[in-house]
Amino acid sequence: MLKIVVCEDEKEQRELIKEYLKKILDETSLLYEILTFNSGEELLNNYSNDIDILLLDILMDKLSGMDTARKIREIDDKNVEIIFTTSLVDYIQEGYEVRAYRYLLKPLRYEDLKKHMISCINEIREKNKYILVDGKSESLRIKVSDITYIEIQKRDMTIHTIKGDYKLKSTMDKVEKDLDNHNFYRCHKSFLVNMEYVDNIKQYVAILENKDEVSISRHRFKDFKVEFLRSMGDKLC
Repeated sequence: MLKIVVCEDEKEQRELIKEYLKKILDETSLLYEILTFNSGEELLNNYSNDIDILLLDILMDKLSGMDTARKIREIDDKNVEIIFTTSLVDYIQEGYEVRAYRYLLKPLRYEDLKKHMISCINEIREKNKYILVDGKSESLRIKVSDITYIEIQKRDMTIHTIKGDYKLKSTMDKVEKDLDNHNFYRCHKSFLVNMEYVDNIKQYVAILENKDEVSISRHRFKDFKVEFLRSMGDKLC
């Protein structure tokens, strides 16, 4: 079941977005639920951690959409994908703080909403995938979206995740192949990093959201920088 929430203080816009969403989702085979709220306060008072996608108006009375998103990230750090709707482009920089998935400019166009909703749904499906990592003495089933980076020294592998670290014997080539269709990048012979968690880069180092630092080899630094900028650019429409 895909759970989508629309938070918009203008009734006409709220109903239009809901109508668009039903039309988009009816063309898929997905089961879905759409909930609507007319203010950030109402949304927060009824918030649940099983929401998949939140379409959130930035310019609302009292509590703004950006402040609402900040409060949501305090209680739901990774699960929900936030798509901002706005008539202004002044808030894009602030959106990095709450990891906004996209910005959609008003007046909303059906085709734009459809394009980014389908893309977001596909990414949610990817986030819910697992990999099975076979070690010499054990096998681990790990959620792909939980992995921040992987490091290896000889055959001693550590898989770093938001829930803890896992140590086993394996090879980077095998794990890299398993993660080939996900947003991971081999930035060093000893490191494979999830680009979703890269917050910043400096000379030969990737800085992750949790402040971990991952080495980038000299000959891969230029390509890694391009990949980082591409990953950031994909979040803006």
